[in-house]
Amino acid sequence: MKEGIRREYKKVYNASTKRINLVDVPEFNFIMIDGIGNPNVEEFRLKAQALRILSKAIKEYYKINKNLLYLVSPLEGLWDTYDNEQFDVTRKKMIKFTLMMAQPKVLDEDVFEEIKEEVMSKKDNPYILDVYLKTMKEGPSVQMLHKGAYNTEINTTKEIMEYITIQNMKLVGFHHEIYLNDYEKVEKDKLKTIVRYAIEINEQI
Repeated sequence: MKEGIRREYKKVYNASTKRINLVDVPEFNFIMIDGIGNPNVEEFRLKAQALRILSKAIKEYYKINKNLLYLVSPLEGLWDTYDNEQFDVTRKKMIKFTLMMAQPKVLDEDVFEEIKEEVMSKKDNPYILDVYLKTMKEGPSVQMLHKGAYNTEINTTKEIMEYITIQNMKLVGFHHEIYLNDYEKVEKDKLKTIVRYAIEINEQI
């Protein structure tokens, strides 16, 4: 049976459109790439592609060398418009982002660099070189599922922000999106995106 992040951590990679869930996100291994500016350009597409190419190569490496079978994790993105409480994807010129994909815990820096070198020699994508390996732990977080086009996601974000305020929570992380399906293969109204924010629970009222 294939292993996978979404199977092992079902609560973390599952969300509802009807309610906001509180989850505890553990530490994950990620391959990441950074960028700034408009996400609706070729550079953004190629950076996402670089992560997918490397994720497939890592999967193949462990299948051949370690007999480890697992499912490739979904693409994720951390977004920063310098004013996280007023996050709005329409402010394209101000957006800084980090795209990332979770990887097996056994992946270390040496193996990753070995795989990356081999992939760079075979694939014509200039951004593979810029991908790096990093661990990240978000801890307590709130999240909700958004269905539909990305430019309507602000409605879900506002609902989460209102919940954070009412529950006396404090934001401690960036706007985090998890893309459960591929925008290049799915119609806009069928897109599924988990919107997540790492928070700190303030016990004082």
